[in-house]
Formats: sequence, C-alpha cells, structure tokens
Amino acid sequence: MIDTRLQDHVLGLELQLVELVEQRERAAVQHRPKDAARIQREIDALQEEMAGTAEVIARPDADVPEFRNVNETGAA
Repeated sequence: MIDTRLQDHVLGLELQLVELVEQRERAAVQHRPKDAARIQREIDALQEEMAGTAEVIARPDADVPEFRNVNETGAA
C-alpha cells in the first residue's frame, strides 16, 4: 500500500509546480528574463524531487523518507 504522506507530498509538489510555471510565464511576458531563469531553476528542483518521490512510490519495498510536520517543528 502506498503511504498517503507520499501521495500528499507529490500533490503538494504538483501544486507548487503549477504556480511556478505560471510565475515563469508571467516573467517571460513581462520581459524579466532573470526572474524567469530563477523560477525555472526552482521548477527544475521541484521536478527532480517529484521524480525521486515517484521512484519511492514505485518501489513498495523502499524506505519511506520522513517528512517534517509543520506543527511539530514550528517551520517547514
């Protein structure tokens, strides 16, 4: 069975990616290439994290990483 925390994590990453893609498009339309490049780096990092999480989901025998709980740590 897939850990629901991993599913929630992937969903959160996907939502962040959607927002960042919109921001990158706005930056490009507004002729802000430095901002667009910075946002693209953030997109790339999130895509790498999403791919890594997908690999864990695809391997049911893999160890599930621990995710910090904002309520427990006070900050994420």
